[in-house]
Amino acid sequence: MKIGIIGCGALGLVHARRFGRMDDVRVMALSDPRPEAMERAAAELPHAPDVCRADDRDILGAGLDAVCIASPDGFHVRQVLDAFSAGLHVLCEKPLTLDPIELQTIIDARDRSERVLALTYIRHYDSGVRRMREEIQSGKWGEVRRTAVYYAEDWLRSNIGTWRHQPDLCPGGVIYDAACHQLDALLWTTGLEPEWAHATINCCGTEVPIAAWGTGSLAGGVPLTFCLSGDAHIWREQVNVHCDATEFVLDNSHTFQVEDGKLRPIQQDPSRETPDAAFVKHLRSEGPNWAPAEAVRPLMRLSRMILGMDV
Repeated sequence: MKIGIIGCGALGLVHARRFGRMDDVRVMALSDPRPEAMERAAAELPHAPDVCRADDRDILGAGLDAVCIASPDGFHVRQVLDAFSAGLHVLCEKPLTLDPIELQTIIDARDRSERVLALTYIRHYDSGVRRMREEIQSGKWGEVRRTAVYYAEDWLRSNIGTWRHQPDLCPGGVIYDAACHQLDALLWTTGLEPEWAHATINCCGTEVPIAAWGTGSLAGGVPLTFCLSGDAHIWREQVNVHCDATEFVLDNSHTFQVEDGKLRPIQQDPSRETPDAAFVKHLRSEGPNWAPAEAVRPLMRLSRMILGMDV
């Protein structure tokens, strides 16, 4: 399988390492406006890529089967559509878009091209979160009654001078670029659509949202509270789902269920599948697409509510 990587920054390097370790997969092309970034990514590969180009459009005709898009968020829509036009499958870093019309345009283009689009919402690839989802949606623990999401990270200081502080390249700031993982985990595990949300937003002296806190409601009037802090000093997360008969918790990448008044770990596969491995397996008809474009809709809707945008 012949792969191209678009965007050779920090995440591009991660994808280069992952694809480079796979059998019968070769990264044939790299694209980034910075030659030094392409050189760093090429150094992670067991074989030198055949094509390295500054303009991502210039690698689409290099005999590839698929591209992995790891560029700044603001480029994703155009690059996904270009890849479909070239007949390529796509693994795209999150987020995809905050615009419902753009999302539908991508879904329509995917369907016309009969190609695959998978997104890198990492909780979908975690066996513990999948198990948590199965248990919550099984109905055997009763209805979901209350939910709460907490996220903290030094996203403010660590991204000074980068594209993540530019609203055209990182629309939604922390809310859609980083805290999306925790919000997505809540929506994906419960299967509940957001009804409304009100938030206070703090940009912390930047041009993008850095922190948000507030309340909301999921389908059926299920209460939601959230505190999203991109100006924290340590990475922390917690997603709490309170059901009639038990509680489920995602705490710092580990999943738990309450049993006899104590948190019991939910069994996880220690290998933890990467989005890259799942993408290749899906293209080989060996596994599902855990994060298709349609999975974005509830998260996009909730994020727009938190950001005060029309829905």
